[in-house]
Amino acid sequence: MEDAPLAFLHAIETLKHLPRTGWLRTIENPESVAAHSFRVAILAMLAPENLNLDKPKCIEMALVHDLAESVIGDIPTFAGVAKERKYDMERNGFQYLENLLQTYSPKRATEISHLWLEYEQGKTPEARWVKEMDKFECLVQAHEYEQKTFGKKDLDEFQGLLAKIHSKEATQWAESLSRERNDRLAKRRKRLPIIFVTGDPVACDKIASHVSRELSLSHIPVNKKLREKAQDLEYRHHGIIKNCLEKEFEVPASLIVEVLENEINAIDGRSWAIISGFPNGIEQLVEFEKKVQDCNCTLYMDYLPHTDDQRQRSSALGDAKQMWEPSAAHFKDVLENSASHFEVLGSTADQPTTSETDLSLAVNSIKAFIKFGVKKTEEDAF
Repeated sequence: MEDAPLAFLHAIETLKHLPRTGWLRTIENPESVAAHSFRVAILAMLAPENLNLDKPKCIEMALVHDLAESVIGDIPTFAGVAKERKYDMERNGFQYLENLLQTYSPKRATEISHLWLEYEQGKTPEARWVKEMDKFECLVQAHEYEQKTFGKKDLDEFQGLLAKIHSKEATQWAESLSRERNDRLAKRRKRLPIIFVTGDPVACDKIASHVSRELSLSHIPVNKKLREKAQDLEYRHHGIIKNCLEKEFEVPASLIVEVLENEINAIDGRSWAIISGFPNGIEQLVEFEKKVQDCNCTLYMDYLPHTDDQRQRSSALGDAKQMWEPSAAHFKDVLENSASHFEVLGSTADQPTTSETDLSLAVNSIKAFIKFGVKKTEEDAF
């Protein structure tokens, strides 16, 4: 007997890098088979209690249901392989994996094969639930890819998986997902002109506050809103935000975007929104563009006294940033030259998960937006 299941582990390592080929016609660099199996296992763990399932068995079944793909590869439906032939290929692959594990633990080797057979047959409550979760996870992933590609990729073909979900509980989950998907798609058709102001915190807030007053824009100061949420005991994440602020942790990007989205949705009419203190890096920018909208105008602001008089007064009082007051003219200058500041967020060449729209095309994609902003500034503020 072997001391460790090394041969088996080396064989299934392939799954960490093997792409789910069903996505390749539409999505570049899609998830791996292992990533899919991991989330199916999480869904198995979250099965409703009223189903009275053997959850440990469900979790193990989810983890092993695609193990044979480490041997035969991921064969998508559109490949046209007959169901019976695919089953034979997978069974042969499992036999190979079972042989590798036999030298470490014959008992576990047999159990893993039996779990896969139970899953394939789909006769037990556990197998039926995991099969439904296999389809549901794919639906969730399709929705997430639609967000990551800003709704520009056609993934409607995967909605056909809804027909393979039958239980009351799984159907409720699928209906919730469909509502979220429809809401997201509808929001993408209702764009709101948004200007991000990021960089020096004091400069950001002062510029944004000043401009929002002069141009009647809606100002959302991110740091202030986070402090308010930290004190709002009715907000479910108030403790998380409070802890992050007190211990100087990064507030999760998804949480910041949730707060921002709620603030944006509360804006009356079609007023512009100017958001200060955001984004603080690529992760926040990408999360916002996935969840809310893409192609926004981003300005990078440094503290800069605008006049000699302000510089002298600031220096004398030793508090340059707090004394500095922005002007519409300063905002106009920065707005016209904002394209030169996009490099502060990094290069898309170094950020493979970032949409090309975020940075490399940002200068070209928002030129018209910036020019319109300058024109509006000139008309309304001068």
